[in-house]
Amino acid sequence: MFLLLRLVLLFGTIGGAFVIIFIYEFKKLIILLKNDVKSLLAGVVAPTVLLVAFFLIFGNFSSLKLAFVNEDNGDYSKGLEASIFSRISALNHKPYFEKIEVDKNKAFELFEEGKVSGIIIINGGFEKALSSGENAHIEYHFNNYNTDAAKNLRLYLDEGILDFYKKTDSDLQIKTEEIFNVEKTIAWFDIIAVSVFLLSFLLGSMFNFLYLFNKEKEYKTLHEYRLSPKNIIASLFARIVVALMAGAITGSINAIFIYILTGINIFVYIPQMILLLICLGLIYIFFASLLAFYIENFSGAAVLSIVFTVVLWFLSGATASVKYASGVLRTISLLIPTTYALDEIRNIVFQNDSMSSGLPGYTVGYTIMIGYMVVMMLVTVTVYVKKLNTQAL
Repeated sequence: MFLLLRLVLLFGTIGGAFVIIFIYEFKKLIILLKNDVKSLLAGVVAPTVLLVAFFLIFGNFSSLKLAFVNEDNGDYSKGLEASIFSRISALNHKPYFEKIEVDKNKAFELFEEGKVSGIIIINGGFEKALSSGENAHIEYHFNNYNTDAAKNLRLYLDEGILDFYKKTDSDLQIKTEEIFNVEKTIAWFDIIAVSVFLLSFLLGSMFNFLYLFNKEKEYKTLHEYRLSPKNIIASLFARIVVALMAGAITGSINAIFIYILTGINIFVYIPQMILLLICLGLIYIFFASLLAFYIENFSGAAVLSIVFTVVLWFLSGATASVKYASGVLRTISLLIPTTYALDEIRNIVFQNDSMSSGLPGYTVGYTIMIGYMVVMMLVTVTVYVKKLNTQAL
């Protein structure tokens, strides 16, 4: 009984000291944060720039301009013209192509100036050839400066030609039955925007830890830890809590921009995401703390943390689910904890259970993230105590 009482008193004393150190450290960090909000910049500026850039690239689809030259003017050529320029994008219900009707010389002039993406020329004799059962042909000059642009220009035209065949050739017995694997199609930019929210949270948390830790290096307050008779682990957890709060602030600011651009209200889903965000946030904060200990230069540590996080973010499926990846990319992606967090966040926001479709299941995903978190925590605690108790950084 006496031994049990001593153990209770011992743990009570240790717990009391932990709470006291935590409170004092927390108050100090909040004061530093209030007096210098630059620790929030990385979590706001970089993700917002990415968000706007992706919006301009993927969220603002506009029809591709094609110069159209009709040298035939028969019924068949007019029918082909109607089929090509009436194809509608399922994404935003706009035509794939915008017609610029000009003569041949003007068409090539516009093409050379980069004012149109391509030229369609229906040569004279088009209707005569089709009417007599011969092969007719058209010229298609298009900008194939990259594979994706060339692919889209080919596919959109082929879709128009197929529609023309269906309307004019009674012998063409092709019927396409479209079968979808999901109930709704999600806009590409919406998928990316939700990913940017996670990036904003991670960068805000990491940069806050690095920035405030660097401030204490400058103010020489880290020397106090060498004099502390108590265990200083509590101070680490205070730093972590403040870093998570900073991530919550930067993530919230980014969520407002996402709502303005997409109409998606991230705040509604936060209760379902909170444990996931904390788990992944801790992994990256622990990584940031190790950078703070081993890289003397703050700018170097900050740049490395941002580059590292953004690269992993892209590899984890920032622009599309990893379940559609293959080969080495898929193997690498499945080793990154961010992969599982991104997929689960999309599952929550879009009600699309992707973690159980083509990727390891919900339980496996969380197990991997928790495993990373525990390992990183043990390493960080060991380094934190060793560094601050034995030397001033």
